Amino acid sequence: MRFWLFLFLFVPQIAFAGQCTPATDPEFVCSSREFDACEMDVGGITRQYCQHIPNQGGALPAVLSFHGAGGKANALVNLWRVQTEQSMILVVPTALETRESGDCSLRWRQIGTPADNWQELNKSDPCGGGTWRSDLDFTAALTDKLKRDFEISDFYAMGFSNGGGFIYQLYMTDELARRFSGFAVAGAGMSKKKLDASAAQTGIAGYTPNVDTLVPFLFQMGTEDKKNIAIEEVIEAVDNNPACQPIQSAKDVMDCFGFTHLSQSVGVFDMPTRRTITRDWLVSFNNADTHRHESLYPNLGQGSEPADHTMTVREDYLEKSNEPSAAVTVLTTVDGGHDWPGWGGNRAPCPSQNCDVDLMHEIIQFWRANGGMNLPIP
Repeated sequence: MRFWLFLFLFVPQIAFAGQCTPATDPEFVCSSREFDACEMDVGGITRQYCQHIPNQGGALPAVLSFHGAGGKANALVNLWRVQTEQSMILVVPTALETRESGDCSLRWRQIGTPADNWQELNKSDPCGGGTWRSDLDFTAALTDKLKRDFEISDFYAMGFSNGGGFIYQLYMTDELARRFSGFAVAGAGMSKKKLDASAAQTGIAGYTPNVDTLVPFLFQMGTEDKKNIAIEEVIEAVDNNPACQPIQSAKDVMDCFGFTHLSQSVGVFDMPTRRTITRDWLVSFNNADTHRHESLYPNLGQGSEPADHTMTVREDYLEKSNEPSAAVTVLTTVDGGHDWPGWGGNRAPCPSQNCDVDLMHEIIQFWRANGGMNLPIP
């Protein structure tokens, strides 16, 4: 009798040992009871994350989700809370405070914001402590911990806005790209600083540019999203146009912008966007088939206001069968702004006014079709 009592008391402790160290900060609470508020020490800094573990055995896929600037883990917990029966381990970390434009705010540290290149990732941050490589270290430590604690079939990662920018950082970092079987981004593109860094010959100790790890990638952006403006390319074109000098006002900048060649095409009024620049880089880097398959999502947001005011076009660039390659899918939300398609549901009434697409569903299906994601029946 004592033996069975011992097993009853002891086995549950083994089952949950190491799975989650409860967060000590009383203000860090996950917005769904399906998630546990956890923390871990990485380089002497306490890092927080929300974690959902399905009540089933066997190898399961694990998804890491990175929130936007100024947000916290709960921004994406609220998206994932309706997916907790999908047989996935869901992990939603929170960023550290980071200096950006003179202010301290929660941001994922990466090339572009705030580092200008690989070498600057070693700089110390005056806001949240650590260095600008701290989030790469956190991601490496977190995936290592998950592999120790659970039976993981594959890792996947997605992010929105600043968190989406961090997904590109993971992809362009060889040591981390190799850990993942699928990526997805909404509301962010490859900045010029990232493009330059991805083509660099050297990185820093522990992290080097990815040159040959190809991972399926889904990318979404709205045409009215400010992130779609190729600001860095515009600034460079204006600064390098002698006919625009001297620049004395914002009007001078815009006048010069209107009559400066920004692309390789003939027309002076043609302008590359962050969406097209990112799409072309992804298709080229992944060596995907350049013959694109286009489709249009049906208008699901009809009805009483608030109704959907957008339409979404899909481009699929398939994996080649005879050489190293990975699929790329691009969703362009016409008249869509800087938000997550379908966050308020994809049926009218549509509080987000962007509900033709349930982006979370599209991401999961893309990973299942192209990234080997297997969702066992609970």
